Amino acid sequence: MKVGFIGVGLIGGSMLKRLSKCGVDCFVLDINKQVMDAAIKENNAKILTDYSSVDVIVIALSPNNTIKFLEQNATKIGTTLVVDVCGVKNPIEQITNKLNLNYCGIHPMAGREVGGYFNSKDNLFTGANVVITTEKPPQIVYEIIHMLGFGNIVYTNAKTHDKIISYTSQLCHILSNAYAKNPSVNNCEGFTGGSFEDLTRVGKMDSNLWIELFDNNRDNLICDISCIINELQNYLVCLKNKDNQKLKKLIDDGSNILINATKK
Repeated sequence: MKVGFIGVGLIGGSMLKRLSKCGVDCFVLDINKQVMDAAIKENNAKILTDYSSVDVIVIALSPNNTIKFLEQNATKIGTTLVVDVCGVKNPIEQITNKLNLNYCGIHPMAGREVGGYFNSKDNLFTGANVVITTEKPPQIVYEIIHMLGFGNIVYTNAKTHDKIISYTSQLCHILSNAYAKNPSVNNCEGFTGGSFEDLTRVGKMDSNLWIELFDNNRDNLICDISCIINELQNYLVCLKNKDNQKLKKLIDDGSNILINATKK
């Protein structure tokens, strides 16, 4: 099997490291020469020069750069299978359909608080979920997923993926980032525990990347932010009115939703 990587940051680099250990013939292309040289040397890989010479092209770029790469290289890609790992899927699927490319969308539900090739790990995906947004993935995609060590495959379509990921990922990052802007964050040393750590873990973001993710999923994210603002407003009103009865109902309602969700 021959796999070419366009971009070897945290996700692409982690895939490269794992697949090369599995004996896959890997090819690399990255705009950062230092990163590309390290990726080639450490993984016994080669420079990707001919897109038609590999079985799969894994694009591990930001959404806008993924779209730009596809538009500029569609004729060179030809019928080679294209797999992307973007955190949004509908815009990518639309452009691949327009360009009539052989495409399969996947989203590895794994990451770290730090990015880049030099923070990538060959076991990053072990036991993690992976979402497939293409109706009939070719067999080679399953072979790659198996070698990467994913624990569970979730099937959906691009539009549904983007709607759900807005709630389960993008909104969480925004909440974490906004939470950190309370002035109390500078005076809480010794007062923090698991709840603080859980809530602030994903607040540090690469703004250039996350702007693209948010912008490409704008409508879903606006809906989710509006929903949580409305819920927070309910708590605020109860506290201002000293209405502990309604406050208890709000707390119990949320707790019961989480209890039922964990039972599924």
